[in-house]
Amino acid sequence: MVRSGITRFAALASIVALAATACSSSATTAPAAAGSTPQAGGGQIINVGGVDHVVVQWFVGLGSGGNPSQITVEQAVVADFNAAQDKTPTGTKGMPILLSLNIVQNSTATDILKTQLTAGNAPDIIGPVGVKGRAAFPGQFADITPLAKAAGYDLTQYDPNVLKLLSTNGVLDGFPYAVYPSMIFYDKDLFDEAQLPYPPQKVGDKYTLDGAQVDWSWDTVRKLAMKLSVDSAGKDATQAGFDPTHQVQFGFSFMWSEGRRMGSDFGSGSFVATDGKTAQFPDPWKAAWAWYYNGIWTDHFIANATEEGSSLLASGNPTSSGHVAMSEMFQWYDCCMSASSPSKTIKKWDIAIQPSYNGTITAPLDMDVFSIAKASKDPQDAFVALSYIASRGDLSASYGGIPLVGDQLTFYHKYVDALLAPEFPGNVVNWQVAIDMEKYAPAIHHEASMPNYIKSEDDYSKVWTTLGSKSGQNMDDVYKAVVTALQADFNAAP
Repeated sequence: MVRSGITRFAALASIVALAATACSSSATTAPAAAGSTPQAGGGQIINVGGVDHVVVQWFVGLGSGGNPSQITVEQAVVADFNAAQDKTPTGTKGMPILLSLNIVQNSTATDILKTQLTAGNAPDIIGPVGVKGRAAFPGQFADITPLAKAAGYDLTQYDPNVLKLLSTNGVLDGFPYAVYPSMIFYDKDLFDEAQLPYPPQKVGDKYTLDGAQVDWSWDTVRKLAMKLSVDSAGKDATQAGFDPTHQVQFGFSFMWSEGRRMGSDFGSGSFVATDGKTAQFPDPWKAAWAWYYNGIWTDHFIANATEEGSSLLASGNPTSSGHVAMSEMFQWYDCCMSASSPSKTIKKWDIAIQPSYNGTITAPLDMDVFSIAKASKDPQDAFVALSYIASRGDLSASYGGIPLVGDQLTFYHKYVDALLAPEFPGNVVNWQVAIDMEKYAPAIHHEASMPNYIKSEDDYSKVWTTLGSKSGQNMDDVYKAVVTALQADFNAAP
């Protein structure tokens, strides 16, 4: 370890501050506070007030964590941990651990972390980060199991299937942190205005549409969403004379989705065949992409890319705009339910179960982990800090995540309701829906590994994004373009 001297504890706990737009995928780095001392790297021993401390660096940016409200909680976690360490040191060398927080822009986090790892300046703790965020760093994360054992941390409290899902080649290289089930967010005011029943909240319940009891399927959602899509003259998308060029309300949104996740809403699948090298386009995913495309250009219940970015739909945050009746989204969207629009903002909302396709419900599930860099200079002390970070319910709630263990419904009421209450006073959300949707996660994760991962994802996404911006496409040609591009990428995989 490297030893250095420093005189101000507050400076050592200093954070690379961020100013971020709520729920943006990126954040802007701001200068450190005046008079602060540059951060010490992980593994260094520094003297603060005559007492040696070992530094553990926490890197945030690959996933969530850059919104202002999240940064506030992260800062509090760091301050509380460091204060506790000063009172009761638990470092492996008998000294206090000093947790140092480094937050970077999400858009540049992957490149920054690669540079740090290459230069031998690896942070210790990395997270929260999902499956996709870790894909660019194969073999770079430490095995959590021996670290947990040495710290006396019980991993048997977790579902073995979850631990298996988070393992790479049998190695648990991610600390199980939080889940983000997907569900339907709906605007109760828009349903009330249209005098339509709310979507079902229990699996197996029917929906009443035009006086008939029907299955809660994607076909039902399509028909319902058209009734909730309205033009400036007050006509909905099922009525003669409806004008989609002057649309003021939309029935549905796939909030911040992408091609594989959208496909997984209709069924579990993969762009990679079972041989691990052949590109394919699963039939349920074809149905999902076609449903989305026709919803934009034929049935007009989904906004196109230009409309979604307009001020009417809160400049890319349609669910919170008050002009979209239903949205399919992950639990972590809780963090972003505060965007405003010029005319109105969502006020009363709730959540409903995922629709079925061919009689089967599939609810894509996001999962976040914390990882410890294999190149960490002090992985055991990093695990001590990590286990504290993971214990903070207020932090998990700020990310919109739900702990994998414990009473989840109590967690929702204690933390998530409290987080949302200032923005939505009196609004009651049935969180049991979210808990129930966890059981319907697809067998194959929507961000699962594939050859030449980053290039492959970039290429299929280029095709997928055209669905929202280009009308008149032949969907068979779209599927073929994806498979052709992916096969070339798979063939070129290192």
